[in-house]
Parts: sequence; structure tokens; C-alpha cells
Amino acid sequence: MNQTEKKIHVDPDIPMAKQIAFLRQIYLNFQFNVFEVLKEKLGSDGIEIFEAILRRCTRQGIDKIKDKKFEEIRKMAGISDRILGLSVRQDYANPDELQYSITYCPFLEESKQRGLDMDFCNIIEKVQMEEVSKNLAELTEPARMCQGDSKCTIRMRNTLRR
Repeated sequence: MNQTEKKIHVDPDIPMAKQIAFLRQIYLNFQFNVFEVLKEKLGSDGIEIFEAILRRCTRQGIDKIKDKKFEEIRKMAGISDRILGLSVRQDYANPDELQYSITYCPFLEESKQRGLDMDFCNIIEKVQMEEVSKNLAELTEPARMCQGDSKCTIRMRNTLRR
């Protein structure tokens, strides 16, 4: 395990997969609970606050890689999705473009389980598309599971000529 930034405690008595699953679920629950409470208490203002929080978090991640060449950014695409438990497969990659598909999304599953509309998914996708497109490369999503497609298709193009 690479621990370049901070020492991370891993309990050797608890299987690694169990620790990862627990952390994923905590992260998922936290995001959904923040969204639901803000929406419930503040309505559309709460949704705007959630979007602002998400935008700030997204920018913090982007700031760590925004000076990299497109080739390096392309290699990292989809990693955070996989870390969060999404099933990702690369469709194709060439020097100025990458496309991958998501065939399972725990965020979509949690939205359905909680009986939520697609506001949560729409906000996450909107913020990520806007922030990545402004700072790294054009990001589009031609297919979306939350709109009834069988998979999400993510396409990244080197329009910023990095």
C-alpha cells in the first residue's frame, strides 16, 4: 500500500476487503445524508449548498493533477470511480481521447433504495462534467444509467491541448 502522504492504519485482524467496503459505505451514507438533510431543511437552497460543497471537493482533487499532461490524466481516469466501488471498463483510448463505461454504480443503487429522484446523481454528474471540462479536458457523458441507459459512458477529449 502506497502511503506517501500520511500513515494509514490498516488493522491486520480485519480483512482488507471488509475495511474498504466499510469505508465506501460510510462515504456513500455521508454524502446522501448531507444531501437529504440539506434538501429537506432548505429546499432548493439546500441543493445549491450541496452542489457548492461538491464543487469545492471536486476542485481540490483537480488541483492535485491539473498541471499534468493529458496522457497522465487519461491514465488516471476512472480510478476514483473504481475506488468508490463503481464497475468500470475502458472502451478505448488514443492520444487525445478516452472512453470508459460504468456498468454498476452504488450511488444509483442507493438513490433507488432511498426512493430518491435523480437529483443527487444529476448534481454529481453536472459538477464533475463542468469542473473537469474547465480544468483538465472536455468530459461528456453520452449515456447515463440514471436516465435509463444500460451503462454510463464517460468520454474525455484533450480539447485543452495539454
